[in-house]
Amino acid sequence: MDKRNINKPFEVVILCAGFGSRIKKATLIPKCLLKIGKKTILERILFILEKNNIYEVNIVTGYKDNLIKKHLSKSSNKLKIKYIKNKNPKKFGNTYSLFLGIMNVNSNVLIIDGDLVFDERIISKIDKKDKNEILVGDGNITDKECAKTLIDKNGNIKKTVDKRHLSIKEKKAYKFVGEAIGIIKISKRNIRKFKNNCKKFLNKKSNLILNWEHLINYYCIKEKINFLKIEKKYKWIEVDTPIDYRNAKNIFKNIKF
Repeated sequence: MDKRNINKPFEVVILCAGFGSRIKKATLIPKCLLKIGKKTILERILFILEKNNIYEVNIVTGYKDNLIKKHLSKSSNKLKIKYIKNKNPKKFGNTYSLFLGIMNVNSNVLIIDGDLVFDERIISKIDKKDKNEILVGDGNITDKECAKTLIDKNGNIKKTVDKRHLSIKEKKAYKFVGEAIGIIKISKRNIRKFKNNCKKFLNKKSNLILNWEHLINYYCIKEKINFLKIEKKYKWIEVDTPIDYRNAKNIFKNIKF
């Protein structure tokens, strides 16, 4: 009997389609294939999932997808990896890749940015119960690049704001709780509704290139997403620039794998 099919905790979607335009001067390979210690970022994610008994993985590829497939050709035989290609990641961005990844998922799902380097213990903190969650770490409300997570008085996420500063109205209406680190959990109960919202959001052509933060804002108009605050001792960093990459290697220089 295959134990992987018993009480399956999550199916996973890893977003690896992007060009990584801000790091292109430092590397010509997809960001997810940059090495942190002895493993690439993507290998680290897969290793962490396997340690948490999560085996079903959908990897959304795009830019130089052949390199990703070749790199993972000798990955653990416990993992059930499915590749889904975003054929034009310059025109169809992060949210579209997310939609491609979740289209055929009907269980609890974790959506993980493929350039995220994080402590292996973080996944075990995610609630397996029937609710949606976005993982949030410490962040700087004044940082334009920070994926600023805002909640209402009931503790529900109402906005995730990136690539701009908050307005005075937003600061008055909501509470800043930190930065969305790049992991979203959508529960089995809510996955159908989430997919429908995603499809409606992408029906507007100008939304096709947008990051998932904008999809979350659309979804949160009528639906609920909780936030899970990650303790400071659990390190994480998203690798967008050469400086991020240098910092990631420094933060995780003492890792055992």
